[in-house]
Amino acid sequence: MSHGGITQELADKVREVICGEWQGAGGSLHSAAVYQRLLEEGVEVADYQMSAILNAFKVGGLITAPPRPQCEEDVRKHGDLLIRGVSASLCGSS
Repeated sequence: MSHGGITQELADKVREVICGEWQGAGGSLHSAAVYQRLLEEGVEVADYQMSAILNAFKVGGLITAPPRPQCEEDVRKHGDLLIRGVSASLCGSS
């Protein structure tokens, strides 16, 4: 797996986990929980990859995550975002 480059496979996996976790999340989902699930499923996540994927989702309007103080260490690992909204198009069957 290439480092630095984000694979479509990883992006799809992150999306899958967000959609799965969001159902029972009760209105907010921390990226750390998503990261934990990926690790449990044996997915390898390189530094800043989740941050880049989540930011891409955010820019694309697929998730909403209000700005808040972030810890650089956490950003590096899992993006350190508190997801407050997930668009239907992120989890749509299209």
